[in-house]
Formats: sequence, structure tokens, C-alpha cells
Amino acid sequence: MDDSRQPPRDEDRPIWPFLAYHGGWERLEYSPPADGIPGFSRLSPDFFFITLVTERFAPNHTVTLLNSWDGWDAEVIGAYYAEEDGQGGKWVFALPPARYPKSFEIRFLLDHARPMLGDARKVDAKPGTAAHFFEGDIQFPPVTPKFAHGYDNLTTTRTKIQQDAVPGNFDETILYDVVIIGSGMGGGVLADALTDRHQKRVLVLDAGSLVFPTQVDNLPGNPDNLAASWNFEVRNYVNRPGSTLMFGVQMNLGGRSVFWEGLIPRMHGWELAHWPAKVGAYLASRVGYPRAERLLRKCRTLGTYQDALVKELRSEFLNLRVTDLPRSVHQPNLRRRPSASPWSITEVRATSTGVFSTADLLLDSLSFGTTAGKDNLTINLNHLVTGIETAGTLATQVVCHDLIGGVERKYRGKVVVLAAGSLESPRIAMASGLTDPNSKIGVGLTDHPAFFCGGFKLPKSSPYSGTQHHAKILLWPKGGAAHPYNIELLINPQYWLARHADDDVYQRITDTKGETWVSINFTTDSALNDANRLHYMGKGAKLEVESLPNMSRFHLRSEMIAVRNHLLDFLGATYNPADDIYHGNLGTVHHAGGSLRMSATHAGVVDENLKFEAYTNLYCCDVSVFPRIPIANPSLTLVALAQRLADHLATVV
Repeated sequence: MDDSRQPPRDEDRPIWPFLAYHGGWERLEYSPPADGIPGFSRLSPDFFFITLVTERFAPNHTVTLLNSWDGWDAEVIGAYYAEEDGQGGKWVFALPPARYPKSFEIRFLLDHARPMLGDARKVDAKPGTAAHFFEGDIQFPPVTPKFAHGYDNLTTTRTKIQQDAVPGNFDETILYDVVIIGSGMGGGVLADALTDRHQKRVLVLDAGSLVFPTQVDNLPGNPDNLAASWNFEVRNYVNRPGSTLMFGVQMNLGGRSVFWEGLIPRMHGWELAHWPAKVGAYLASRVGYPRAERLLRKCRTLGTYQDALVKELRSEFLNLRVTDLPRSVHQPNLRRRPSASPWSITEVRATSTGVFSTADLLLDSLSFGTTAGKDNLTINLNHLVTGIETAGTLATQVVCHDLIGGVERKYRGKVVVLAAGSLESPRIAMASGLTDPNSKIGVGLTDHPAFFCGGFKLPKSSPYSGTQHHAKILLWPKGGAAHPYNIELLINPQYWLARHADDDVYQRITDTKGETWVSINFTTDSALNDANRLHYMGKGAKLEVESLPNMSRFHLRSEMIAVRNHLLDFLGATYNPADDIYHGNLGTVHHAGGSLRMSATHAGVVDENLKFEAYTNLYCCDVSVFPRIPIANPSLTLVALAQRLADHLATVV
């Protein structure tokens, strides 16, 4: 076996959340590269870092970098990172050495207007190293302190494009039908449904900027360079000792939906028994999941190779359900026809919208002055919500800080909906001192366990080998709750969401040297762990998180290995049957939920209509409300819940 193309092993950290093929298998993990600079370690040799260690000039102040090589008027943009213990932090500037000479001069610029005092400083650029400067050595002209928000790497910009596309409305006298906090998968879908279908006047508040106008996989080029999600991860929490929550959130128009992988499996029928009966019945109905799949533009096929492989897997694995892995990839010109080829291209009136994001959805609405467009929809970007004011059982005003204007604003809605994510929504609830009759706000943040194995090779003698083949298939046992996991089977994953305008680049990126590669991943469900908790530490401070590794489905490991081996035997893959699978049970912010759980028996934070138990006009619409973490990616379920909530709110306001 060619070990050089097997994923590398690491005995110290056998947890591999992501594998990627770039002419060889690589593990991508969030870890400090050169000199403790936050980022992805595999990128560190390609950059020279300059840092300014400072607590006083943390965001919402901005520090940029001027230098002699670029011309003293060109600002280099960096990102601010606080230390994990919350003590101190630094502005970090990553400079590619290929662009800069070995030696040049720099100056720091405060808030785009105040150059540092004193002489410029000389730096020597060497890849993989860093030049550190400190607040005591770098002085700026006097400046009025700004609101300190504690969100590292939050992109706060106001460009001409953003100004024209998302103009906003700062009139605080308006009474909106609904104010929604957050524009991601839950908030964005809810806003669109309320304004288009139900003609309600809606204000969306988002702390982020217009970072990308579309889902990043709709963009050309290598996402590592152009739109890598880790470049836009906002660090809004710190782990307490023993806590293992990974990665950051995206705070921008569209939230995480701009960066997601587009997977949209449904929950299984037996999983719905853990949800309020009315919610489960809705999801299983002809309206719930089907309507959400239509909005997300569920794709129809990956072609004849996958069709044939699905058919043969169904014949071989009688104890498994086998289907195409459902994805949000628009294929508007395909229609099924009764012919030798079941799918045909028909009319070309509709243009593909690519992979779904709520940035696309909301920008499309804002582009047209109709009742299905911007007549009913207002979005205020760069507005960080700091609290919700209440009077008795009513939410009266949403308090936010305009990160660009530097002023506090308050907005009113007949209904207020938290849709800021499983960390931010409970943070706002705790910061607001909301009544919590069951003491469940911020309790139970849980992710589903996952197991990964990849880098298997099909010999040319295998009937399924072929460098031009690609398949992404979903399988799961027929035993229901007795075997609670999904299986993702990937053939040649280098073709996953590959989009390149340059054919020569495409051929090189997808070149596997004549080999056919296989990856197999397992995901399971999980009950909420009440030992996991979020701690609000005050205005301007990061949340503190207690999130333990989820070992609840670890006993399934040997069964999964047996299923993996059976699949690889069927495909004729080269592998070692004794090899382990890599357990990714640390937890990530991307799929974790449950921190504002729903309950039909009034035992949670929100009821089955997603209304806060103690309030008549306050709701939540994000993964926080999940009463149990599904096996599947949560996006489809969240979209269905947002559409259901829109229907409900239409009867309330």
C-alpha cells in the first residue's frame, strides 16, 4: 500500500475533523502557526507575520499597517486575536514574503486616520517568523476610547457596494412587525418568508458586514486563497479548562450559510420522537421538509456513475438504505424523462443559483422595490445587539451598537426573534437578564459525534475505479434507533464542489495521478448534555464555554468499522481491516445546538412555537432551539423550522 497517500497519523491528537486532498492528503486543524499567531498551521510557512500586542486598541478600534514597500498610503488589513485566557491580545498582519523584500519599514495606523508617533520601524521578512511590537513602544495621538465588543476578527466595513446594496434604515421611531437578530440560515429564511409570503415589515440586525454577496463555492478560484472560512471565523468565546469546543462563528450577511458545504439530509422518522409532536408531524408532512428542500434547491443527480453505484449498493447492502447525499446545489435545467437516460437537459430559461446562502436570498430581495422585495425588508449591518429591553412579559426594544457610527441604537418590533446562533442568542438572552423559569438558558450546548476515515485507494482492477468518477452517497442502517448513524461515502472527493474557470488549473487541482480515492464518514445523534454550559462574563467580554467531548456514541465504533470494511471490500479498495476510525467528538460551533432548547411541556426555554416561555412576543429561530442534536447536518431542519415560524408569526402580527 502506498502510505504516502494515506492520511497521516498523529498519536497525540487522533481527532481529525477535516481531510482535504491537494495533490496528497492533508489534515486541516485550527492551531497556532509561527510564534503563536492564530490561524491554520499549514499556511504559516508561506507568510511573515507582524504583530502589535495591545489591550487598549482592541476592536472596535482598528489598527492597520503602512509600509515603505507598498507605498505609505496603502493600508494592510489585519485581524485582532485575544489570548485564550482573555488576558491581552494582538493585531496580526500576515504578509507573503514573495511580495515583500527582505527588509523594509513599517508604521501602524489607528482607526485609518492616526499614524503612530515617532520613527518608522525596520523589519526583516523571513517566512514562518514574526516581528512583535508592543503597546508601550508604539504610541498614537490621543483618541477617544471606542466601544469594546470583544469579538476577534470581526470584519467591520462600509464599502460603496455595501452602502448601495444594503442601505439600512436608522430611524428608531419605526415600529416593525418583526425584528430579527441575525441573518444566517434561520434569520435570513425567516425574514424572506415574512416579507415575501406574508407581507410583514421586517428589520434584520446583523453585527457583520457584506463580506461576500454569494455562497463562497459559487465563486471562482481556490477557496483557501479567496474565501477560506477560517479567515472569517470570529472568536467570540473562550474555552474553560477541559472544554473542547472548536472553531469560530461567521458574522456577516448570511452568517454561516455563506460558508457551509450544502448538505441537506432529513432527520429520520425515529429521531422525530425526541421532538415536540406537533413539530415532528410538521417536519414529516408534505409541507415541512419538502418546502425547505425546494427553497434550498435540492439537487437531483450526480450522473450515471452515481446512479449505477447506488443501484448496486442497494443490491449488496440489504440492511442499509442507500440514496444520493442530498445537497443544496441548483440544477434548474434537469428534468426526468422516460428514456434510457432518466435525466435530460430541457429548457435553459433558469440560471443556476449555485449553492444556497441567505446572503444570495436577501440581496436578491433588496435589489427589487416590490412587495416581494425591499418594500418590506430592511437590513442594518454592523449593528451588534447588546441586549433586549423588556417590560413584564413583553420584549419592548432591541438595543444594539452601530459599530461604524459608534452610537447606540434601539429598535422596536411587535415581535422580536433571536436568530444569532447557538452561542450568540443565549449570550443576548443572558445579557438581557431574561426571565428563565426552567434555568435552561445557556445550558446543554451539544454537537453530534462524528467518525472519519479516508484516503483509501481503489486499484485499477476495481469496477468502480476511474479518475473521472465522482459520487457522494448517503447510507444508513434500516434498524432505526438501534443503529443510529448516517454514512457518507465519497468517491474522488477532490471533485466535491470544484468550480474553476481555468481548465488547466482544474486539471491540475483534480489530478490524482491516476488513482481513485474513497472516504467514508459516520455521523450520529446525541441527547443534550446539561453539563455543557455557557457563561456570560459581562459587556464586552467573551462568553466562557464548558463543552465536553461527546463520547455518547463511542460504543458504535466497532460496528462502524465493520460497515466501513464491508463497503471497502465491495469497492475493492486497498486498506487494512484493523485500522481504526478517527473520532471527531470534540464539538464545533458549526453544528452544536440546544442552548435555548424547545419543549412541548414548558420544561425548556422556548415552546413548540419557538416562543420564549416567559414572554409573549419573543422567539428564537436557530439551532439553539433543538431539543436533541440530529444525526444529519442541521441546516435543512432549521430552514423548515424558520418557514414554520413565519407561518405562525403571520397569525400573530
